[in-house]
Amino acid sequence: MNLKALLLLAAGGLALGMLPACSDSSGSSSKDVVPDSGFGTDGLDTLGGAKAPEPAEAEDEPVVIDQGTGDSAEAVDEDRDWERERESQSLLGRSRDKAKTLRNSIQGGADEPENGLAVTRDEDAWVGTGGWAWDLPDAWQMAIPGSGRFGEMYIKSDFGAATVTFTKDSATVAQLERQIGSMVVDLIGSKVTPKVKEFEAEGMAVKLLSLEGTFVDPSAKGGSNEKPFYAVRGAIIDMGSSRVLIVMLGPENTVMNNSGLFEAMVKGMYQR
Repeated sequence: MNLKALLLLAAGGLALGMLPACSDSSGSSSKDVVPDSGFGTDGLDTLGGAKAPEPAEAEDEPVVIDQGTGDSAEAVDEDRDWERERESQSLLGRSRDKAKTLRNSIQGGADEPENGLAVTRDEDAWVGTGGWAWDLPDAWQMAIPGSGRFGEMYIKSDFGAATVTFTKDSATVAQLERQIGSMVVDLIGSKVTPKVKEFEAEGMAVKLLSLEGTFVDPSAKGGSNEKPFYAVRGAIIDMGSSRVLIVMLGPENTVMNNSGLFEAMVKGMYQR
């Protein structure tokens, strides 16, 4: 065999020996190989399913309610509980009360207030409305207010008892002046012209009317309840949106003797 034939045989054997290696290489390249990231699939599952941390709930702050003091311009009238004074229990006390009743009947004074006297303690010795008050003068007594009145006082006297009433009215000052003027007539039944005094109390205009004569009860028919030698003191306080009317009524001597206390009480009004 010549040299050329030997070389061809050697080349063919070398080619046959390389065929398995080429087949393995092509087989492995047909698959997509994912390189190992080193984290594993468990780490991916953890990252994909984790929830963002929920924000911490803020604590509720206390709510402050401003109760305030209310509107001072529209003060509310105080609803007071009045306690009626008990009648005398002893024989001497009942006899004394009967004597006072007889004396007042003869002298024309009020026996007692319509709804009776009120127990008067130092802390209760005042009358008030709309944030304003008037103190009870010495020697006077508190009475349980009648219908339509926010306060009432009672004055005992040897000349006959007198009453002081407090009302709040929407009528004008002129209308209230006419109302007071109609309470008293002279001996022949004619109108009495009142004496008028004007002043201010706590910056409010006040008119004080004074009349003497025969009292005419407006609720009585045909002048059946006329009382001669009576007197009236009427104070009209203009509060802007309303008026306060304070009237002292009783036997002339009792009213005249207490006129100074009445005027001082009106002038002494104060905020409460």
